Amino acid sequence: MAFPAQNVHADVVLLSFEKREMALSDVDAEVTPPQSVLHLGIMPTASGAPDDERAWLNPQEPVDASINSGWYRKVAELAEEGTFDFLFVADAVFADPSGPPHYLSRFEPLTLLSYLAAWTSKVGLVGTVSSTYQHPYNIARMMLSLDHLSCGRAGWNVVTSLSDQAARNFGLSGQIDHQTRYSRAQEAIEVIRGLWASHDPGAFPRNRATGEYMDRSKVRALEHHGEFFDVAGPLNIESSPQGEPVIFQAGQSPQGLRLASATADAVFAMPTSIQAAISYRARLREAGDPESSKRAEPLLLARLIALVTDDDATAEEALASYWQLHGTWDRMAERVSVAIGRPVSTFHQQIDEDDVERGMAHEGTWLAEPLRQAAQEGRTVASILGDLLEQTQFIVAGSAETIAEKMIEWKSAGAADGFVLQVSDVAQLHRFVDEVVPVLRRRGVARSEYPEASSLRGLLGRPVPLQA
Repeated sequence: MAFPAQNVHADVVLLSFEKREMALSDVDAEVTPPQSVLHLGIMPTASGAPDDERAWLNPQEPVDASINSGWYRKVAELAEEGTFDFLFVADAVFADPSGPPHYLSRFEPLTLLSYLAAWTSKVGLVGTVSSTYQHPYNIARMMLSLDHLSCGRAGWNVVTSLSDQAARNFGLSGQIDHQTRYSRAQEAIEVIRGLWASHDPGAFPRNRATGEYMDRSKVRALEHHGEFFDVAGPLNIESSPQGEPVIFQAGQSPQGLRLASATADAVFAMPTSIQAAISYRARLREAGDPESSKRAEPLLLARLIALVTDDDATAEEALASYWQLHGTWDRMAERVSVAIGRPVSTFHQQIDEDDVERGMAHEGTWLAEPLRQAAQEGRTVASILGDLLEQTQFIVAGSAETIAEKMIEWKSAGAADGFVLQVSDVAQLHRFVDEVVPVLRRRGVARSEYPEASSLRGLLGRPVPLQA
């Protein structure tokens, strides 16, 4: 039986939450969150990823946290206790033996999130899937399966995948070029959204009295024929409980920024300062199509590592201990040593002009300018390592009030709409939920409870895109 084809190039209609019930008869109405709300996510890095590489050495955590379902379940339970918006599971499709522990043995994201869907009821579930190494039909089906299993809490983090190692796992001799990967991703998203729109509301009456299971007039084939994909459709699972799974991206290159601006509901970025975040948002806006006024601007969510301390007096010590534990200090010291051409054992000596010149020649202004400023102040190389680390990581250490204030400062400055907390230490997450979240609630920037009927799209306040 043939199905009528849909126009995959039709404009996307953005519906407000007040109109959702009119558009999707089986979707609960939701209230758009107030603009003041800070959106909060958690990226579990378990045994240790970049910036927390030695997490597996923490005796308070299971040594196999990256493949320990109980560990993830605990993180998910704390996420719901803290009324977080979502869990975000990063991924790659290769293993580098020299990489951090979490990258060597970890769960496939959608399998893990399907497990967590059974143990949670409110928090969103965002999984990373490569548009380069998965076919759009499979992605569309897997994401809607997770969306139905979780009652409308699924999100897709779109990546194009890096590394020749990944390419060789899929029968290629090397990585597909950057431009082609992003062109393919653009078409893949178009196909996937078209497949997600295969069924109109009411397509499955399942009427036992009449014997009608599906209303064929409300099902459409896709008949997509593009540069990279030929997909007939329709999809063999009905439409999303939340209108459409939420799309996340983390674009950095010009092509990545254009793709994010055109297709993402939320963007995950790693700025280390308010100014860097504002600059990133400006580039994201500039990358957008000025002719397109129907898409809501994507949320900007910044990665954050939070170290909650008893008071601010112990914050500096906590940060130094963190850097020491994960080898961050040593790696930065070695990098600077190579750049300026002198051993770490001499870092107690004052910086001279030769250090500045060599730093500029080998690393550029990010190193040379701090060296120059410190030289004018008569400081040592060792004294600026902490300053340099703060340029490469956004870590906030201090009391609950201090951490909350820093997050609010970013929000007020327009630098971020929320944060994705990198978590490998459950005890620290517990402190964040028990101490920081109550401060955010008192300040009116965090919800005290979930809405009774909540999808991920509803929690994030993202309009529902429907194929016209």
